Amino acid sequence: MEVHALTTPDYDFVLASRHVTGRVMPGIRTAPQVWLEELRELGGGGGVLLTGSDAACEWLTTYRADVPASLLSFETVGGAHVALMDKYRLHRIATAAGVRTPWTFEVTGRARLAGLLDRLAYPCVLKPTLGHLAKELVGAGTVRIGSPAELVGHGGRLLDHGLEFVVTELVPGAETALEGAVVVRDRNGDYPLEYGRRKVRQFPLDYGVGSLTEAADVPETVKICRRLLDWTGYVGVAACETKRHADTGELYLIEVNVRLPGSFGMAQACGIDGAWRLYATLAGLPLGPQREQVDGRKVLLPQKEVRAAYRRIRRGDASLREILASWRGTRDFGAIDLRDPRPALALAGRLAAKALGRTERADDVPDVVADARPSGTGRRRVATRPGPVVPAALCEPAPAGAAARRRPIAPCVRERDDLPRERRARPDAERRRTAASS
Repeated sequence: MEVHALTTPDYDFVLASRHVTGRVMPGIRTAPQVWLEELRELGGGGGVLLTGSDAACEWLTTYRADVPASLLSFETVGGAHVALMDKYRLHRIATAAGVRTPWTFEVTGRARLAGLLDRLAYPCVLKPTLGHLAKELVGAGTVRIGSPAELVGHGGRLLDHGLEFVVTELVPGAETALEGAVVVRDRNGDYPLEYGRRKVRQFPLDYGVGSLTEAADVPETVKICRRLLDWTGYVGVAACETKRHADTGELYLIEVNVRLPGSFGMAQACGIDGAWRLYATLAGLPLGPQREQVDGRKVLLPQKEVRAAYRRIRRGDASLREILASWRGTRDFGAIDLRDPRPALALAGRLAAKALGRTERADDVPDVVADARPSGTGRRRVATRPGPVVPAALCEPAPAGAAARRRPIAPCVRERDDLPRERRARPDAERRRTAASS
């Protein structure tokens, strides 16, 4: 299997893998035509297109008609991806579908903000409607708000940049009360991939990426995720997060990510061969029943977990012994893989340079595009020759570790919507013959 990755400078460590070829690109939002030209050049042989961030997902829904049809993707023009990505639209969809959500108010201007200040219960949570835009333009995402003054300060910065946001209820409970369901829904409404997880720790603390996650049986969250995706007719990969109320025990929808999570290595760690099942669904290859997941297995993202653990120890939330004990059962370590150590070494070098102030700031949210296609060698593999691209913009670190290299999936993987039926279900004849032999 050939994997070709397109990444911005912050994620160039992905290209250090001996299983990946690719190119460092400018930001996908600031230079969209550069990305489009690259995909056109890479699309001649056919393949699957997998995105790894909200920015890339949004870009692909806009430019899908201009991307070669030979590159299959989950995203389509007019699909449900952006609707579920948008925090306020997600709230309205969930309400219509009968899914419990925190109370939520949309803020589109200063008059609306002023009218809400005395009506809200504090503390509450501010979420930019499109988080990846806020991170790019303002450098901030979800924020805990403790007072009207804080709301005016944080909200005003977003409004100054033309960014809308929502203010929502803060559901009480620790980060360990956060549950997740990661699924792939195909165009027939079936779920060829599905697993559950819980957060052990996250970074930034309270409102961040899972730095340590654990496979877990979460049937209520899976049910909520399916209800939302069925309601919208969504096709692709999605990660649905919920939180259990500390006092009532009720489950609240927190968000839906229409991209692969940074901890997608869990799909391999828990024994369900998720990377292959994702690829095969998009490529239109047959799949048998999914194996049962093995609960208790963990994924650790070192660049996040080191900071999360350090902060918890400093705050007195956990001891070093408790932190070390929590790592038991870890099967995937993100970019760290002894069989292919170069990405981890490159990441370590980048982090060290950043700490010394020697790295340049990327001009956009890190965008990674990875492309995977059958190699025609009679077996599944990751090759090092350029192939069709899979755009993947990374708001979170892509699974560049063991999961990415064990299976024919790019270090950053992500989505597609329903492409025209004939395109989505069946690639061209040549590609079908190649895929059958891989």
